[in-house]
Amino acid sequence: MARILFIGIDFYDYAARISAAFERLGHTVDFYAIEDRGFASKSAKKLAFSAYEKRRAAYHSRLIEKSGGRSYDVVLFIQVHQMRHAALERLRALHPDARFVLYNWDSLTTHDFRPWMRHFDHVATFDPDDARAIGIAYLPLFAIPRFFDIDPARPIEQDLYFVGAIGSMNRFDALARLHGFCEGAGLTTKLHLVCSPVVRLQLWRAGKSLPGVTGRSLDFEGVVAMLEGSRATFDFANHRQSGYTMRLIENMCAGRKIITENPRILDEPFYREDRFLLVDGHDFSAIPEFLATPITSKLDVEAFHVDNWARRLIADRQDAR
Repeated sequence: MARILFIGIDFYDYAARISAAFERLGHTVDFYAIEDRGFASKSAKKLAFSAYEKRRAAYHSRLIEKSGGRSYDVVLFIQVHQMRHAALERLRALHPDARFVLYNWDSLTTHDFRPWMRHFDHVATFDPDDARAIGIAYLPLFAIPRFFDIDPARPIEQDLYFVGAIGSMNRFDALARLHGFCEGAGLTTKLHLVCSPVVRLQLWRAGKSLPGVTGRSLDFEGVVAMLEGSRATFDFANHRQSGYTMRLIENMCAGRKIITENPRILDEPFYREDRFLLVDGHDFSAIPEFLATPITSKLDVEAFHVDNWARRLIADRQDAR
């Protein structure tokens, strides 16, 4: 069993869930956030980015030197573009026998991680187009155990739900069109749309509004509650990508219907007409019939369990593909 140094973004408690998966597999994990999330650092990131970069570099130096006190078999990064090359070289010098693994759950169009690949023994991405273009491993995202244990007896409270950040006007406009269609078709929706102050100002200036626009993130149990009380979710990525969102995989594993704009779904072995509906972002006419059709197909979704994802990620290069 391996001792793993895990460095990554601490988003929605996924770092803890990933660490728990490795521990269930018998490994030992030390996790460090790749960015200091303290008030001073977050304030500097928004108000004085050059000062923030220096503060972040100092944080990385402390993290790296602290890691030197232990021996690791695997050094795992989920995202790495926040760290300077010299810092990674120092980390490798401290752990010369460790296998360095990088996983990217953003596409190259969002964060170009190619300059950092030279520091790693194995690189994988959730985006199949990126994987094919630069010759790295493709590994889809995962669902944690909670999504495999959704209560099937919970009453349905709405037809469609969506939880996510509004990072682009394209996503907001798609959701606005969907909401308008559902209102006209007599379908109920529940939205939780997290917007930064800048995006909220843009929406206000453009005279755009939707129920559920907020500046606060929903906690994990709140997300699960919305999923359990919904017939289906709408899957529209925040950025241009070919990889499947966490939302799609979580809802698939939870047995919920999925309306998506990702055309790749039609070619997947797990595609079923009673579970997935492809839309082009404008034509929602097939949604009422899709929602009214009972789910009768069976899916084996264990391959998407976070434990299997973790096992494949740190396996040798050939197996991971």
